[in-house]
Formats: sequence, C-alpha cells, structure tokens
Amino acid sequence: MLPVRIIEILKNRNRTVLEVHTGALLWTIPATAAGFVLPLSLWEISRWEWCFCIWMAFLLVLVSVAHMQKVLDRALDFDEGTATKLIFRGYLIRYVAVAVILTVSAVAGMLNPVVLCLGYLLIMKIAVYSQPFIHKFYNRLFHETDPVPQPLEEER
Repeated sequence: MLPVRIIEILKNRNRTVLEVHTGALLWTIPATAAGFVLPLSLWEISRWEWCFCIWMAFLLVLVSVAHMQKVLDRALDFDEGTATKLIFRGYLIRYVAVAVILTVSAVAGMLNPVVLCLGYLLIMKIAVYSQPFIHKFYNRLFHETDPVPQPLEEER
C-alpha cells in the first residue's frame, strides 16, 4: 500500500490529469518493450533509439495533457465565444509545438520522427481511452465513490 503522504499528494492533483498521466505511463512500458520484440532492422532503427523515442513521446504526452488542462481550466472562466477561441488557440499551440519538435528531430537526426509521432499519437489516444478504467482504480485506492447522478428539476 502506498504511504499516506503520497496518497494525499495524488488526491490534491487534478484527478483527470492524474488518471491520463497514469494511463500514459502504463502504456509507455509495453510500447518500450515492443522495441525489443519487433524487427526494428526493417526500419533501420536501433532498439535503444526506439526506447528513447517512445519515452520522449511519453514526455510530450505529459506536457500536452497538462497544457490541455490549463487551457480548459482558464477557458471555463469566460463566455462561450471567448472560451471557444481560447480552446482553439491552445489546440493550435500544442500541435504546432509537436510539429516543430518532429521537424527538428527529423532535421537534426536526434530522434526518429516516425517513431516519435506514432508513440505520441498512440500513447495519447490509448491513455485517454483507458482513463475510465484507471478512474475506477483510483476510486478504490482513495476509498472514494462517484456521486450518483440526480435528475434535474424541471423549470417552469
């Protein structure tokens, strides 16, 4: 069981971001292990380069999710039109940043841009899709339950 202090720190974080970050970590590990099973010589990439690209994609996912949460949290304080513009601007900033990182990695030859892009997209998607299951895990870990939705009273 985790120490009480660690559980309190985790409880104080934004719950959805924590769950998506956990999912990203959980899916990065098998993606890294796949580099030791797949025939990477066909792609002319070493196993260590594969692992490094996957972990860099994991870091990109962490930053992207944190940025997404920050943008959405800030946008909720505004009216619908302004919120839409802020959310779209945040979306553009995230994807332009990823495009710049992919371009720099391709030009500099430091990282394989194909593996980095695939890692980023797959880890992000799978982490987000697995969030409901990780939410149930954290509910058990924190000894919490989700509130039961109540119907709204009809307005007259």
